[in-house]
Amino acid sequence: MQISVFYDHITQAGEQSGRSLSSLLNACREWGIDGLEINYTQLKEGGFWLQRALRKAGLKISCIYETYDFTHGEDLGRAKKQVDLAARVGAGKVLIVPGFLEEQEARELNACSQDPAAVAQFMENHASTCRVRDALRELAVYGRERNVRVTLEDFDFYTSPCAGRFALQWLMEQTPELGYTLDMGNFAYSDEDVTEAYELLKSHIVHVHCKDRGTEAQYQLTENAGETAGQADEQTQKLQRRYCRGLACVPVGGGYLPIRELIGKLKDQGYDGYLAIEHFDAPDQLDYIQRSAAFLQERITAGINNTNG
Repeated sequence: MQISVFYDHITQAGEQSGRSLSSLLNACREWGIDGLEINYTQLKEGGFWLQRALRKAGLKISCIYETYDFTHGEDLGRAKKQVDLAARVGAGKVLIVPGFLEEQEARELNACSQDPAAVAQFMENHASTCRVRDALRELAVYGRERNVRVTLEDFDFYTSPCAGRFALQWLMEQTPELGYTLDMGNFAYSDEDVTEAYELLKSHIVHVHCKDRGTEAQYQLTENAGETAGQADEQTQKLQRRYCRGLACVPVGGGYLPIRELIGKLKDQGYDGYLAIEHFDAPDQLDYIQRSAAFLQERITAGINNTNG
């Protein structure tokens, strides 16, 4: 396995610390980081200068991600250019955020999100989700022809058509060429058990985001949760009662998610790709990156699994 980190984290670390991009890239390489997750627009606008800086630091591009509006019928022109750029720079994967549902659709999907048959029926019977499926089908084939794997993740927003495990399962089964980027932290947003989701989707995993979550008081189950429900929004009420213990930003390995166990499971199934460090808006990105990289290096070399994270 290799370690990557989001380019956004490095630029934010520069803003926080005043250090130059080159010094930060070199620091990442010294900490055992091999690659960068980068937004398509950022990479395109950075051009040759940015690519040269990455090469000089010895960093590869692990994945290029971008957001689209396939739910409402955006054409594939821009997404195909993303795949083309990935092929040119040697990035083997792209991550597609395919768009968002209308509010009423999102309420319907969330209401049935724990029933796989009902989720499949919803996905099959809504034009927005069928448009996502059709766009991903075409794009995944386009990527395969250019040796670039198109992937989808469990995106952490309630109007996402691919936030929950059963919606993701439907899209994966409907789109054989599509790969799955496991985001370890995003199932907490949907109040789903990441280990259960992993078991359901593990055969599709081709890329991994290592995002941990920290506890927060408003997500804790308390004896008077029912009494205080009126003071919280619907999403928070739901999360008080199940798997989510908070969504706080923490270094990888510093939260309550079973990161060690999941890495062990990935190793057992033969996964040898990237583990991407993710903690957007960390108060001290440089410190978080170093701590996350050290944790992942230890997990990669230790060979320890089936322990709590």
